[in-house]
Amino acid sequence: MIKDILAVVEDPEKAAPVVNAAIAFAEQHGAHLEIAVLTPGPVISPALVPLGGLYVPDPVLERDAKADVAAVERLAARATCPVSVFSLRDDVAWLAGDVRHMGEIADLIMIGTAATWELHWLRRRVLETLILSTGTPILILPPERRLMQVRHAVLGWKPSAEATRALHDLAAMVSPGALVDVVTIGATSQQDGERAGTEVVRHLIRHGLAPELHDLHEPDRSEAATLQAFTAQVSADLLAIGGFAHSRMREAVLGGVTRDVIDASYVPVLLSH
Repeated sequence: MIKDILAVVEDPEKAAPVVNAAIAFAEQHGAHLEIAVLTPGPVISPALVPLGGLYVPDPVLERDAKADVAAVERLAARATCPVSVFSLRDDVAWLAGDVRHMGEIADLIMIGTAATWELHWLRRRVLETLILSTGTPILILPPERRLMQVRHAVLGWKPSAEATRALHDLAAMVSPGALVDVVTIGATSQQDGERAGTEVVRHLIRHGLAPELHDLHEPDRSEAATLQAFTAQVSADLLAIGGFAHSRMREAVLGGVTRDVIDASYVPVLLSH
């Protein structure tokens, strides 16, 4: 059951569709919604981030942060679920670290696509940090999409601990009796594809769900593009995948599918790690 949701946003105006979608999802599930509003210090140009930060006195940044919180609170004023809004403010280079240390525990984290953020570098860094540090499934939501109930989902499957985590998170999130398309990519034979997904199908059936197994071969497309195209083609509510990431020195190096989905997703994507 999802009863505690955290949404992470930056620019309140750009984030409005995601805030509204998060409220609708929380209302549908009878959940409490917390919204973290990130206020970075000013920069010379978004293209230069994380370089190009400009110094402002803390009272000025605090004033901007209060204005951002007030704007999000206005968006949430008519919500029928409990909503609390809080602020994180810092130099843009340090905000993702502040996210790591905010200590919030949730059943689900919601974040918008790049179109809902002013500073794309900051969004990517925040997502990398959340994948590495929280252990909480992350829902990436395009601005034009709302997710109320999950009656049809796609699970991108490749035997791994991260994909197994995605399987469990998805099973806990979908509606009873939901259809789940289990998709493998590029099995060397039909038999190999079936073998890769057999245990997944059995597990989903035991949860009262309706799985179907597919193996896709699209050599001209990336795995991320193939999975998203299939999700759109079958009109599924959600794509679930394992979020691969590991730390090398200070940089988070993402697996190819995870990286591509973070950079460009046009269907709702659930990332688990």
